[in-house]
Amino acid sequence: MGDQIGYADRDAINVGNDYHYHDHSKTIINPDANQTYGEDDSESSESGSGAGTAVAATGGGGGLIALLVVGYLIFGTDEPFPTQTDPFPAGVQSAAVTASVGSWLDKCQAAASAASVNCPQSIDETMGDASNIHWTFYGNPVEAAFVNYTADDKHFDVLGTVVISADYTVSTKPQRVVTPMTYWAKVSWIDGKLEVQAIKEHSAIGDPDVKKQDPKQAWEPKAAKLNNAFKRCVQGASSAMPAGCPDWTPPRGSEKVRWSMNGDPLLTARPSFDLKYGVIHVTGTYGLTVRYTLLGETKTESRTPNYEALIAPTATGPVVLQIKDKDAT
Repeated sequence: MGDQIGYADRDAINVGNDYHYHDHSKTIINPDANQTYGEDDSESSESGSGAGTAVAATGGGGGLIALLVVGYLIFGTDEPFPTQTDPFPAGVQSAAVTASVGSWLDKCQAAASAASVNCPQSIDETMGDASNIHWTFYGNPVEAAFVNYTADDKHFDVLGTVVISADYTVSTKPQRVVTPMTYWAKVSWIDGKLEVQAIKEHSAIGDPDVKKQDPKQAWEPKAAKLNNAFKRCVQGASSAMPAGCPDWTPPRGSEKVRWSMNGDPLLTARPSFDLKYGVIHVTGTYGLTVRYTLLGETKTESRTPNYEALIAPTATGPVVLQIKDKDAT
């Protein structure tokens, strides 16, 4: 078969899990591309290493297919990502396919549109038109992506995950929306060239699990960045907290609004690495007080809710993407 990549079980290929930081200004490609989806790989729940594994459709496979079809029809999810692949064209490696996807995602990241064609992200804003749009992609979108090939119509399918941050303005008010997303890329193989046709957001029952490798960074740098982010939320607050901060405001018409933190928001904080999206979740409790004047009367309100912060590891260090109340929708 020469340089072709062939698999007797026609399982989809899972790009290797050696960790590479994803610089938020440029996609970094994972060079290891020869690990097969469905192999018996061991995985530590603490380390987060290892490739995704498939459920073997033996004996009761018909029931699994029926479940996927029912989920697709009733719950409105997308068609499941295919779990089988034909042998790759001679000389083509998974790394080349994911590199083409990474390059296209760089273009999507640089786009200033609320919904660029052939890109997975979009802004759904109900309060007005979005302007000054800036996208940032985190979590190394091509790490541990699944790749398969269909010989009949000469195209590759790529399933991966990315965390997308959208910063924009609506009616002069800065907004931030952070979206963990699964994407499906279609890449054609024509005349010896790989060309990305489209990348869309994807959600389906039965998709293989993307599992990225935990970089196991020290907690102290992340804690320092998170502490600074809480300070920014309070110092930058006026009648509301800045974009990317907990969403709590005093009553409409309040004046002379002053915010302050109560206690240490990192005292009981616990980080955990998200294998699917390649980012860190931090949960803890914070105390917040707001003092304001309403109809000439000075009032004080305090809260001590639990929070969840999302932190992305990048080539230049951890970046706090958002802090929100843990039970907020």
